[in-house]
Amino acid sequence: MQLTEILIVVVTALVVAIAVKIFRARRDARNRGPAHIHEGLMKRAALHTERSPFLRKVVLEFKANGHVSNRQAEAVEKALRRLEGK
Repeated sequence: MQLTEILIVVVTALVVAIAVKIFRARRDARNRGPAHIHEGLMKRAALHTERSPFLRKVVLEFKANGHVSNRQAEAVEKALRRLEGK
């Protein structure tokens, strides 16, 4: 009898722990916050990755890390100006 009760308590605790983890993960995914300040720039750069190895590299880094440095963003802006002819 006691073994069954212990087993029930352990399984219940496990289910509750998993439910809490899932709830927290979903809440954090919803509340991730605003987009990165360079996201628009990197979307523009993604359109030109076939023409520029530099932009391809920076876009891949942005996708992997979720951010780029301000210096990289300035270099991307210059490259886009050259490629877009502005």
